[in-house]
Amino acid sequence: MWAEVAAMVGGEWEMPDLPGHGGDPPSGWTEAVASVVERITASGPGLVVAGYSMGGRLALAAALEAPRPPRRLVLVSASPGIAGAAARARRREDDEATARRIERLGVEVFVTEWLAGPMFSGLGRRPAAWGVRDMRMRCTNDPGGLASAIRLLGQGSQPYLGDRLDGLRTAVTAVAGERDEAYAGHARRMAEAVPRGHFVLVPGAGHAVVGEDPGAVASLLAG
Repeated sequence: MWAEVAAMVGGEWEMPDLPGHGGDPPSGWTEAVASVVERITASGPGLVVAGYSMGGRLALAAALEAPRPPRRLVLVSASPGIAGAAARARRREDDEATARRIERLGVEVFVTEWLAGPMFSGLGRRPAAWGVRDMRMRCTNDPGGLASAIRLLGQGSQPYLGDRLDGLRTAVTAVAGERDEAYAGHARRMAEAVPRGHFVLVPGAGHAVVGEDPGAVASLLAG
């Protein structure tokens, strides 16, 4: 998913699969965050960590836990999680229903339905050949892995991070698409809550900013 952006930016990149995606086995929230912290700790100074959606939530959590935080954190279409216990419980129920649907339908049918939703409509503006490659990439996932990722790493399962943002010791760029109203709100609030925050709204984009406008994301990272 990040390959286009990486090619535009250049430099050295490490792009691990999220747990339950691609070749990575499922893992719980704590283990997933610890894995990212380990990568951050092993890297040298000047590291920039970027994450999109679920990856953004994991990147944020890891930056909060890392003994030496990255130089910069770029969060694309991400949130700090859900504040209230009751709201998280309702989200867990929704996530469980989604996970069961993945298991019942299989990856290809589920992903086709998922991408047909309004959050991802902007991907339809990419060339047809790009859409074919994107769909092929998504369909390499295993239904059990994706279902586990929804259950274990969804916003209903992760701890709320919003009350820790004022202690984040790194520069944060919070990015959202102009047409993704909910996540634009999350991004703005996160940028305002951290000591060194910057909010960026990508014109014309929806939730899938990395796929819809890789050039805009590349410009942010290169800058």
